[in-house]
Amino acid sequence: MKHKNLKLKIIIITTIIIILSITIAILFFFTDIFRTKRGAFFRYFRTASNSLEILNDTDNESYKKAKQTTPYIVNGSMIVQSSSNIADSSIMDKLKCTVDGRINKQKEKAKYTIKINSSNTELFDLDLARDKDIYAFSSSLISNAYIGIKNENLQAIASAIIGDMYVPNEITELQFDKILDASKVEKNHIESYYDLLKNISQDSAFSKNSEKLQIEDKSYNVNTYTLKLEGKESAEVQSELLSKLTQDSIMMNYLTSKFRLLNLDEQYTDINTLNIKMREKIEELRINPESAENIEISVSEHRQKNMKTTIKINDRIFSLIHLNEDDKEIIIFELDDKKLTIGKEGDSKVLKYSYMEDDIEKSISIKSRQEGTVEENNCQNIIDITTVNGIKVVNYSYKGTTQFTNDIGVIDTFDPNSSAILNNYSKEQIEPFMKQLKNRINEVYISKGALIGINLDPIFKNIE
Repeated sequence: MKHKNLKLKIIIITTIIIILSITIAILFFFTDIFRTKRGAFFRYFRTASNSLEILNDTDNESYKKAKQTTPYIVNGSMIVQSSSNIADSSIMDKLKCTVDGRINKQKEKAKYTIKINSSNTELFDLDLARDKDIYAFSSSLISNAYIGIKNENLQAIASAIIGDMYVPNEITELQFDKILDASKVEKNHIESYYDLLKNISQDSAFSKNSEKLQIEDKSYNVNTYTLKLEGKESAEVQSELLSKLTQDSIMMNYLTSKFRLLNLDEQYTDINTLNIKMREKIEELRINPESAENIEISVSEHRQKNMKTTIKINDRIFSLIHLNEDDKEIIIFELDDKKLTIGKEGDSKVLKYSYMEDDIEKSISIKSRQEGTVEENNCQNIIDITTVNGIKVVNYSYKGTTQFTNDIGVIDTFDPNSSAILNNYSKEQIEPFMKQLKNRINEVYISKGALIGINLDPIFKNIE
């Protein structure tokens, strides 16, 4: 009898130990109950970049490949689906934009003809063309020749057109698969910087806060873990990280190669130049540690997943939000009051850019989907576009076809010798020319709107 009771006790104790072990394992691996604020912060901070995988869009690969290897024809039309606080619907319903394009990417040639009509009246015409590395436009209402830019020395041209704003000298197509790619060795080096930051930060620099996070008109309960670095502590952490970087050839090569893919300029794409900048920053922090930027990094988790990462440097705030639920997955980049949304919703891709200007919210959102297949050569692109300018809202609907064919004829673009290619002119010549061009575009835009009964604001403002 005693033997049976002992055996029963052993079974009960063993069962309890197993249950406790499983419970502890679940709590450890699927909750943050046993993690310090430091540990929880780095658990989610390490995963922040994972959300960027959505940018590496692998949908419709056959369509993308066909556009690179086979000439094609684009035909489409866009109408105003609805509008508010713009003009009477009887006016807007008559508007129609047609697009006809001939493209051969292998020969680096393309031409699009765009026309805007109201009933049977043509309001505006525009030709967009590419010939090798020159991109140009022409409109009978604006100029009597093509106006274009060659894809080189763009910084000098940009300074004459838009002033003090960064533009790369040459723009290359973004290849997100290469931007996001990292070898096993590179990943190990990246991890070492997380470890360094984790080890050199003080426990007092970490905090936790439970709060509600508002995304896309929906509220989520999140735990936010924050690393806050100020003054001398910020200077020490920055110096440690930068010192390690300047001696890490693998990471320096990794960073400059990614910056090159992002079209950044030479101070970031040349290893020696970037290394010098880093060493100058280290010396600056050594001499005057009080000048170090205040840095605050926060990660907000919802259901054990990083939903939002925020980096605040002094008064500048950058956030990356990742929402993945039901049939919707989006990422939202926020920089101060500007916001860019990219992702998928059902079978559609979504893209939205919004910002504030003079306390007025402005935005453009695009929702697109594709029907048909390359094999049957019946691809259709269906796009819904919504523009918001305060209380003024317009919804556009576009439907177009893409036909792949080697029989597209001659793509008649432009003669560079009889076109105004801005690269051929000095800054002193470009500035007055652009002023005249902007004024002319405003005149055409406003007059054509008045012709059909719409009161339009100028496209370009504050032209000096």
